[in-house]
Amino acid sequence: MTHDKSAPRPPVELHRLISNTVGNPGFAARLAQNAEAVYTEFEVPQAQRRALLADPKQALAQLNVHPNLQFKLLAALGLLSLPPASIQPYLQDQHLDGKDR
Repeated sequence: MTHDKSAPRPPVELHRLISNTVGNPGFAARLAQNAEAVYTEFEVPQAQRRALLADPKQALAQLNVHPNLQFKLLAALGLLSLPPASIQPYLQDQHLDGKDR
């Protein structure tokens, strides 16, 4: 397998930072309050920091961050807005809701 040297390197520092938000509400709160300081602390490269501070959603996509990690970071930053959803209609359609018919 050959490595394409022109491809951007994976954002390892950013991945480490995002992993640190999981199960760590204090860290996530600190990230939401002062993302720039946390990016610097985790040694996220300056170009990535600038992009993340300007438009986190676009930056994550451009950096090819895995969608699962994108959700985690956007949630920690307080930028993830998903409408409430229920699987109950699906379960009823499939007769998996535990009700006798």
